[in-house]
Amino acid sequence: MAIRTRQEYLASLKRQKPRVFLAGEEVEDICTHGRFLPGLNSVSITYEAAHDPLFADLSNLFSPLTGEPITRWTHIQKDEKDALVKTRLMRRLGEKLCACHYRCLTSDCLNAAWVTSFEIDRRYNTDYHQMVQNIVRRAQEEDLVIGGAIVDPKGDRRYRPAEQPDPDMYLHVVEKRADGIVVKGAKAHSTAAPYTNMLCVFPCRPMMADEKEFAVAFFTPVDAPGITFICKEPPSPGERRELENPVSSRFGQLETFIVFDHVFVPWENVFLCGEVEFSGLMLSVFNSFHTWHKCACRAASMDTAIGALSLITDYNGTAQAPHIRGYLTDMILSAELVYAAALAAAVDGHTHESGVYIPRRIYGNAGKVFAAMKLGEERYFLQEAGGGVVTTLGSEKDYFHPVTGPYLEKYLCTRDDVAVVDRVKAIKLVEDLVASPFAGWYHGMCISGGATSQTLRERVLADYNLQGVRERALRAIDRK
Repeated sequence: MAIRTRQEYLASLKRQKPRVFLAGEEVEDICTHGRFLPGLNSVSITYEAAHDPLFADLSNLFSPLTGEPITRWTHIQKDEKDALVKTRLMRRLGEKLCACHYRCLTSDCLNAAWVTSFEIDRRYNTDYHQMVQNIVRRAQEEDLVIGGAIVDPKGDRRYRPAEQPDPDMYLHVVEKRADGIVVKGAKAHSTAAPYTNMLCVFPCRPMMADEKEFAVAFFTPVDAPGITFICKEPPSPGERRELENPVSSRFGQLETFIVFDHVFVPWENVFLCGEVEFSGLMLSVFNSFHTWHKCACRAASMDTAIGALSLITDYNGTAQAPHIRGYLTDMILSAELVYAAALAAAVDGHTHESGVYIPRRIYGNAGKVFAAMKLGEERYFLQEAGGGVVTTLGSEKDYFHPVTGPYLEKYLCTRDDVAVVDRVKAIKLVEDLVASPFAGWYHGMCISGGATSQTLRERVLADYNLQGVRERALRAIDRK
């Protein structure tokens, strides 16, 4: 079962019994709970693509580890070609209309754990790397979805982890046993976590010498005793609509706060425990992968917005207006520059001694910040081009009502060759991308997901050869 189907993915979730709460109620079966359906649909896109002739060549390959066909999400990336194919796959998946399919996290976590465990073994002669190889092999053989549990609540941000009045503000080891460790704490902002097969948990910051108990990284089943998922209601309407929410009624993700209340982790799932000097490595490699992926998928979402603007202005009869052509041009420039950042990260990476090809971090970080800043401009263009009707038009219940429907049919007419219902659908598409709960969630995710823009800006500054260009400037002013 190296490449699963959607049905096999859902069947795997059925076998899991995570403790999940949503809107104050415990959820017994996420597969039958309607509020989880957009997230399940989104992750399932990667399984559908693997069996779609239009995507299979990009999605699938043979594993050097198992010798069997696998999808790229569980692959340990070996070279520039691997990275380029993944970049193209991420953008092409935008054709499925899903803004976030989430499987990039599987790749991010596995590759980062591979590098981190290799480095710790080399320093301390541990056997972490063999454990990670076993996890990767299992992920490939079963085509697993792996979620990331990274960001700690942090408590009072004036204090470091070891200085917090409550040590649980950072996940930490509370007991070491012969057969494993026991951890306590929480992780915030964990997208899609309840409908993954396994969590990869690691520190959100480098730890210092007196913070060994906080320097811990491991894999765990989502239904391990002591794990509780507290979910935010997703930004979807809750049911499929005929005209409205054409994107968010089908796709989206659900955000989760994860509590670890004395969770036991066997040693065979642990790959960092007290080796503080390596606590930041996992995050660094993860960041190199994740922001690169975000550039590719953000370009794909930009393509959807460009298509929506082109469609609504065509239906409105304004497509040839100079300002509309300017909006389209600016949006295309942004999409291609973000995608170029993803391509640059892919082709200008380096191969780590462990065998992992790591994308160039500065390009992914710069592209991700640029994409987040451009989202507001994109929404301005969509709203301005679509017109006020985008935020004032009543619901599809009004359109289909025997009294109000005929009025809307009459007064929403534009070109003779455009059916009013098609124009309404285009308006509602723009509304979904600009003025819906989904649009608000996506905006927040673009700004904060994968690290805040300020964090990424600092990493860009750190990675840039500022001293080199300063010396260039000094040569320029040298009159000798």
